[in-house]
Amino acid sequence: MSNTRKQQPDKISADCPHCGFSQLESAYAKSTICKKCSQHFSIEKLLAKEVSSLKAPSLFEKLNKMISREHVREVHCFSCGAAQEVSSAAESSSCPKCGSYIDLRDFRITGPFGRTVQTQGTVTVMPKGDVTTRILCGMARIEGKVRGTIICTGTVEIKAEGKMSGSVETEHLMILRKCDVECQRPIKAKTMDVDGKITGELICEGKVTVQKHGEVYGIIRAKSIVIERGGIFSGDLHIGELPEEPAPEPEPPKSTTLTAEGPKPVGGDAKRTGKKPRRIAGG
Repeated sequence: MSNTRKQQPDKISADCPHCGFSQLESAYAKSTICKKCSQHFSIEKLLAKEVSSLKAPSLFEKLNKMISREHVREVHCFSCGAAQEVSSAAESSSCPKCGSYIDLRDFRITGPFGRTVQTQGTVTVMPKGDVTTRILCGMARIEGKVRGTIICTGTVEIKAEGKMSGSVETEHLMILRKCDVECQRPIKAKTMDVDGKITGELICEGKVTVQKHGEVYGIIRAKSIVIERGGIFSGDLHIGELPEEPAPEPEPPKSTTLTAEGPKPVGGDAKRTGKKPRRIAGG
């Protein structure tokens, strides 16, 4: 998994309530003007809604966690990638390698949300949840809308319907049964299990398994693929053809001032083949 770029702490994403246009604003601003429709709106009111949309587990869920048998799980530092084992009852920790703070709490997003979340716990996007920014987490379950980015060091479960314009990058991807999602950006994972319906481009470093209730329509780029009896794949299949990571740009000399463009997104401009899409049914 590639390291994520640090976001500017003084900038937040603000969505216009009139037209839905998203723009960056100062974290200290109280109101602004939409750059698309020129309507005035309050940033303070948006942030108040976002705070109410991000909910920690209820008392009942906390009691269940306390009653359930405590176990040890592995978490990774977002700053340096170092792994460590922590108790399932812990709510925070620190990296033994770089000393960074690690949040271990679980969160539920129940409405429009445009603030960054960074936790090694589980983030659940409820059916009415709408993520428009970057989420970094240990595990995730998506039932609502994702228009931002979700980067996960563990498993992402998707059980959503409709179009998903955001991006997902994870170790393991699970498309759950009754899911019917159309991904407008490539989904990246090291392993994938499909037991529902997904349309789009899947980029997998390892094996894609299309289970008996699974349906994949679009493009699969993977090291290997297994289609169980009853499973369906229709589209372009590229075995072993993964997009190359862009090479890091060399740093300019200290005595010279240069302006360079950032690297292009991986997978977004992947070259399509001119071959007729093929339909494969497991059997």
